[in-house]
Amino acid sequence: MALSRIFSSQLSLVSKGLLWKCIDNPCVLSVAGKQTIAQELGLPEPPKRPVTPYIRFVNANRQEIKKKFPQLTAPQLTAKLASVWNELGLPEKSKWSLLYTKDKETYDEKYKEYMKKLTPQQIESMKDLKRKRSQDKLKRQIRRDKKKETEELGKPKHPGNAFTLYLLSLDRGDAPLKEFLAGAASRWRRLPEEEQEVFRERAKKHREQYEQELRHWEAKMIKSGRADLVRRHQQLEDLKHTATHRRHIRE
Repeated sequence: MALSRIFSSQLSLVSKGLLWKCIDNPCVLSVAGKQTIAQELGLPEPPKRPVTPYIRFVNANRQEIKKKFPQLTAPQLTAKLASVWNELGLPEKSKWSLLYTKDKETYDEKYKEYMKKLTPQQIESMKDLKRKRSQDKLKRQIRRDKKKETEELGKPKHPGNAFTLYLLSLDRGDAPLKEFLAGAASRWRRLPEEEQEVFRERAKKHREQYEQELRHWEAKMIKSGRADLVRRHQQLEDLKHTATHRRHIRE
């Protein structure tokens, strides 16, 4: 089985709130759906903000367009709906805007009533948590951008661990990813120690090769002025090496 098949599906699961954690022994697959701000603070849920005119149009017409163009993929279907929306005349778009405006007025009234029932401390807690989540979201985006940049610059990919290699030796077939991973984890735990050791040894060799390639790549990044992409301890090692080299020259 191709590695990309596993991890592309993994990313799909993560985006839906499923978290997959794999270490050498065992593999844990658990649901990690994100709580709303109100849920995290133990408060009643606020009224839901109405969707925009465009989203309302998409929700109302998705099935009809999908039935009319069954060959379209999900991204193509989204693009088709956007195209149909853009081709609508002003009177038709105004109809959807009017529905949104009415719902927005109702929402505003309900939201005011909701906020009146909260204490100043609860309101402040909601603001703090919302601010923290925004900051965390920004940090995640920065990490994603940095990861993408390092990949484009040829950073070696982590080879995974023993369980990852074991997964690659299995045939998933048509099994859903969640069931496949759970079954694989169960079989891995029952695998004799000597058979697990084979995968651990292979993983160790891959990891050693990866570390060597990574050090070479990081040295290359430092020389090119991109020390910001290098692990902190590697930067310190490079500074020590430079200081030692200069000391030897002076001596």
